[in-house]
Amino acid sequence: MSNETIYEDLLELTITLAKERRVEALLVHVLDAALRLSRAEGAAIFTLDRLARHLHRVCFNYRGITTANQSEARISIYDKSLAPNLRDPATFAVSTSTLVAVADIDNAPGFDFDVIRDSDKAINFRTRSLTILPLTVGGEETIGILQLVNLPDRAGGSSGTLPKHVVRPMQGLASHAAAAIRNARLFEENQRLIRQLGRMNDELQQENTRLMSKAAAFKSKKPKGLIGNSAPMEKVFDLIERAAGSSVPILLRGETGTGKEMMANYIHLSSERSRSAFVAQNCAALPESLLESELFGHVKGAFTGALANKPGLVHEAHGGTLFLDEVGDMPPGLQAKVLRLLQEGEIRRVGSTKTEIVDVRIVAATNVNLEEKIERGEFRKDLYYRLNVFPIVVPPLRERPSDIPRLIDHFLTEAVGGDGERPELTADALDTLLRWAYPGNVRELKNILERAALLANRGQAIDREHLPAEISGFREETLHGAHPNHIPHGDLKSIVGQYEAMVIEARLREANWNQSHAARNLNVSRRTMVEKLNRYSIRRPGATDTATSKD
Repeated sequence: MSNETIYEDLLELTITLAKERRVEALLVHVLDAALRLSRAEGAAIFTLDRLARHLHRVCFNYRGITTANQSEARISIYDKSLAPNLRDPATFAVSTSTLVAVADIDNAPGFDFDVIRDSDKAINFRTRSLTILPLTVGGEETIGILQLVNLPDRAGGSSGTLPKHVVRPMQGLASHAAAAIRNARLFEENQRLIRQLGRMNDELQQENTRLMSKAAAFKSKKPKGLIGNSAPMEKVFDLIERAAGSSVPILLRGETGTGKEMMANYIHLSSERSRSAFVAQNCAALPESLLESELFGHVKGAFTGALANKPGLVHEAHGGTLFLDEVGDMPPGLQAKVLRLLQEGEIRRVGSTKTEIVDVRIVAATNVNLEEKIERGEFRKDLYYRLNVFPIVVPPLRERPSDIPRLIDHFLTEAVGGDGERPELTADALDTLLRWAYPGNVRELKNILERAALLANRGQAIDREHLPAEISGFREETLHGAHPNHIPHGDLKSIVGQYEAMVIEARLREANWNQSHAARNLNVSRRTMVEKLNRYSIRRPGATDTATSKD
């Protein structure tokens, strides 16, 4: 083959490689050109894997049959001692970026041709001579090898090597092939990443749409009567939405009447468990034996009256939410069983030795100080830590006064139902309601308005006279007594005492004469409160000397 023909073939190959983007087709072009230039009987291309641990045969042409796909044929770069396996000619060529030319593999000491002989047996072929050119990009990075077998010799046999005038063109071919293979693979990888990015973008858009629909559904699932857009309530709603997607236990803390059960129901409706049941149980409502049977169920004959097997509330709430109200008043003997339910999801019915697995989310609520109960040994510390994974404090109504007008509107509408026109409030009554501290929180406001709606005649507006005496009386004193227009007579000590008595009585009225709540609001101990009540002879209106107030 003349030099002119060789360089024409190289030019044609260069143009073809520049146009081709498919790796398989590009490999076939390289092998065809290599076979034409070298006149070898067979050729193969091996490329390194990503970790550069093996050479994989990705394309070969023996006896005129070309196969362009990665086969199981591979050559290990390292031996068992993890040193480069330089006895294998392919490994030597790729590791040293050196051309290997062997005219007769049966008489070539220093190389191990076992891999080639094993490959020959698989395809019923015999390799006599071998030439390996490293596929090097830019003279620096070697990505594989071009292997030529059975090159013609001068005698017309197949034990030759590349002629000197063909060596440089073949090295140029290998260099062009290496760059084209790497670029084609980069192109395919980029195309794959673009497709993957497109799929991920579509999935993200679908997930975003799903989450937005879910968020809208959550808002629409807010229980009727759960009203509030004040900053404290918005914080609570935000915490609920954050916790709704998981199944971690939630502990609702807050004063009585703040709507903790309604919050628990909102948590349930906002979760993936909303299709299953929401089951509530007040832990202070039943004695320990009955509460255990109610929660976990019992088997026939477990106790007198157990005439049949009965599932518990945990079975009813399977897949859903179990709300344990007043959990701080749960009997100590039952706390260990609830702890096992939280830790292992296991329960045992009363009278049974069989353990059952249930899937429930626990939402608990309390209005007592659990930390103090733990110090007194009345509540298990380990149960507290299991329940207190995600605590949410429900604010009292006095900390969210901006919600009171909306609550008034809702409760008045609810009080009359569909039986009549909703009564209006006079400005005096509304002002009185807005000034009250509501020690009973939302529940107290609801009761006040239901009572006022019944007392007011049809068509008559609700006035201050329809409100409880302690509320209207409190407003009267705040208007006329809380800010006197003169300083009382007497020395400083007696004047301060008069003011102190006035403040204590005002706080007691705010707390509906609950001494513990009033003491907490004034940041004093209950003992100090009792001493001052006796010192200043403060009594609840209508109370006797022997029954001043009850907590």
